[in-house]
Amino acid sequence: MISNFAIPSFDIVGIDVAAINLSDACEAIAKAADSRLPAYVTVTGAHGIIESVYNENVRHAHKDAFLVVPDGMPLVWLGRILGRKSIGRVRGVDLMEAMFSRKEYRNLRHYFYGCNPSVISTLVNAIETRFGPFNFAGSYSPPMQPPGFSESEDVISRIREAAPDIIWVGLSTPKQELWLQMHMKKIGRGVGIGAGAAFEFLSGKLPQAPRWIQYSGFEWLFRLAMEPKRLFRRYCFVVPRFAWLFLQRVLNTQHPIVR
Repeated sequence: MISNFAIPSFDIVGIDVAAINLSDACEAIAKAADSRLPAYVTVTGAHGIIESVYNENVRHAHKDAFLVVPDGMPLVWLGRILGRKSIGRVRGVDLMEAMFSRKEYRNLRHYFYGCNPSVISTLVNAIETRFGPFNFAGSYSPPMQPPGFSESEDVISRIREAAPDIIWVGLSTPKQELWLQMHMKKIGRGVGIGAGAAFEFLSGKLPQAPRWIQYSGFEWLFRLAMEPKRLFRRYCFVVPRFAWLFLQRVLNTQHPIVR
């Protein structure tokens, strides 16, 4: 794995969140891709932080990442409170849009892992329509698997032979973080990026919240309204626990999270 180019960060529950903005995140990822060494980026919000509290494997997946970028306004607010004034939100879909909007980044070899073939096909067409042709290295749509599953050697070989510079991984948290930690060294090159629902957003399968909601700190309410059955239990679990962690970190106290 490569170093993180001395990017400033702040700690929450032992995880170093990069105090970075979208433009600088793209530049750091491009530099890492140029190194041809394996690395990965976790695009992390409150959900990923809370999963890390309760699951040691998820915590280690974050700690081993080349970058942990702040996908969520509460993490951005926390960084600013702690003196990291240049931090900005780095959503998975915004990161994809920013990378594909620049020709030099489109020339990198891009691989998509996740979703189903129909979504991937729509995603590729959407990117080319909006931003222009790009260097498409391939894709793979895995069957449904539990978090922490071990990918088959055939699939790892297939990805390795595609020689990707960027591997966009469109699984949910914590599945994508565990997948990246377990498999990027085996692939042996490229920067893996846990893009979450970015495939569905960018392909148009899922609606995105209006910009003002995205930056209000309440995007989770919009997503809950869109997918109540899937997300109700997640947000009931995550939101109050993260609010407690946020307060602890601001006050610099050491009390354990209420489990």
